[in-house]
Amino acid sequence: MNYRQQDPMVQPGSSQHGRKRPFRRLVDRLLTLTLSAALFGAVAGGSLYGVNRVLSGDNADSNISTVSTSSVTALSSTSGTTIRNGMDVSDIAEAALPCVVSITNISVQEVQNYFNRFGRNGAGQTQLEETTSCGSGVIICSDEAKDALYMVTNQHVVEGATTLSVSFVDGSVYEAQLCGSDADMDLAVIKVALSDLSQQTLDQISVIAIGDSDALSVGEQVVAIGNALGYGQSVTTGIVSALNRSLTSEDGTTSTYIQTDAAINPGNSGGALINLDGELVGINTAKLSSTEVEGMGYAIPISDVIDLIAELMTQTTELPQTNQVSFGWYVRS
Repeated sequence: MNYRQQDPMVQPGSSQHGRKRPFRRLVDRLLTLTLSAALFGAVAGGSLYGVNRVLSGDNADSNISTVSTSSVTALSSTSGTTIRNGMDVSDIAEAALPCVVSITNISVQEVQNYFNRFGRNGAGQTQLEETTSCGSGVIICSDEAKDALYMVTNQHVVEGATTLSVSFVDGSVYEAQLCGSDADMDLAVIKVALSDLSQQTLDQISVIAIGDSDALSVGEQVVAIGNALGYGQSVTTGIVSALNRSLTSEDGTTSTYIQTDAAINPGNSGGALINLDGELVGINTAKLSSTEVEGMGYAIPISDVIDLIAELMTQTTELPQTNQVSFGWYVRS
């Protein structure tokens, strides 16, 4: 026997009982529509989530982010940008200018005395004329035990000098002593006594960080600093155009150099070629000068001569002495 629970509020035979079936059918239909709508919404939502995962899902997001980061890193380390390891050219200049000095070479050259050139057998009296030339140098070592501040430069910058002086970043000028030089490699080392320097100068100068020129790559950006045309320190920038470039000097000596298109002008000789880590990688030494040539400067690779520089630091060279007469003219009979 089947039992059906009745609504206690609705008695059999009443008017409400007759309306109950249509009402329940309506409720059942509404419930069915609601469930269908919920199911459709869940399916649609799941489909949209699936499309989103296909187009830009969690894995895709991770891969894209990784690739982009890697690409940016690779480009920033190999392109010609002015930024590397957090330094740009202005940062390098600020750090390196205190390490670079201007060098003044006072020398004498023997010239024909115009008024006495027609002497016996056509040979007249000669005279020595005082000349001044300018170059650059780089502070490479400070040795308190030896009371010496050492600077490297080119041999042709100090050649024939009777007096050498250096000007530091603060504008102070001090007389320098020639330690040693090597004509074949066109290198020289000079020094000044640390005890002669004022505290103001000591506070403003720095010793350059030595880099590895063997690690340079063609296309890598470099910065040249030197006493261009004797006007004072100037900064130029360019790239490494070539490595191990062979050049033969007038005396027949062949050496290899770093070629760069950074502007190197008279007076830059002996100055610094610096990588974007602010390290010394070369000593600027020469440029090709011609109406047909542009942007071909050369620097001595620092890794090739670091041992030679250390050896030159241990040497002492006496500068030639002359007897000066009025107005800086010298007469040799």
